[in-house]
Amino acid sequence: MLIIELKKHKNVASIVVFVDAGNKILLLKRPNKKNLTYAGKWGFVGGGSEDYEAPKETAIREAAEETALKVLPEDLKLIDKIESPDKREVYVFVCNKYEGIVRTNSVKEEHDDYDWVAVDELGEYDMPDNSMTLIKKALSAL
Repeated sequence: MLIIELKKHKNVASIVVFVDAGNKILLLKRPNKKNLTYAGKWGFVGGGSEDYEAPKETAIREAAEETALKVLPEDLKLIDKIESPDKREVYVFVCNKYEGIVRTNSVKEEHDDYDWVAVDELGEYDMPDNSMTLIKKALSAL
């Protein structure tokens, strides 16, 4: 029974909607590579869990790897749980308390670019279909 639960847990991902003090949203641009989910689109920090990692642990690790931002577990607020195109359970968190600044070299490891975007400018960015819904949930949860 325990092994089954742990295996199920491996098919999980987490994303973080970062909101800065000016209510801008952090977006990362995915590379335009073949076979990459949401290739060329702007999205949030996130990724798949490593073996036996809890969703908050995944969110914290991905934030550090992709942006160099440091996040504490208590500063992540769960706002939704959705299903990804590859059928993974995705935990969606919002975070407006973090340490550090986004480091370009961290972003460039997995993404082409990043931007802190004002809510009224989000329409100018090519994002996955559910992104605006998640942003609205994130902002209303703060």
